[in-house]
Amino acid sequence: MTEKKNVRTAARRTTANANAKAAEAKAKDTADKAKETAGEAGSTVGSAATTATRAAQAAAGKAQVAADKAVATGRTVAAEAPKKAVAAAGTAWMVIKARKVATVAAGAGAAVAGATVVVLRRRAARRRRPLARLTGGRLGV
Repeated sequence: MTEKKNVRTAARRTTANANAKAAEAKAKDTADKAKETAGEAGSTVGSAATTATRAAQAAAGKAQVAADKAVATGRTVAAEAPKKAVAAAGTAWMVIKARKVATVAAGAGAAVAGATVVVLRRRAARRRRPLARLTGGRLGV
């Protein structure tokens, strides 16, 4: 019986050793796969970080271009505003200086308009009373 126990124990040990070796081999394979996966994950993270960095640099470049355009537009507006103000002030000053000329021109225009009305009314009056015109005003009032 002792021999049977020893044989069984030996068989168990052999089976246990074989199972242990198989488990050890599986553990090594799993560890290798884990190392490969970790390496792939590391490279994926690295490429993602590189992509994110490039995207951030592109966005920063676009923001810089937009800021430069805004500054240029602001400078243009700031440079043109005084020019427009000076032009308006120059026009106003010219009108103030030439107010006498403008008054004379307006008065002359009114006189010409009045004279034109008088001439036109006289013509209209002549056409309405041809008999009075022919008789010197004696007939056809």
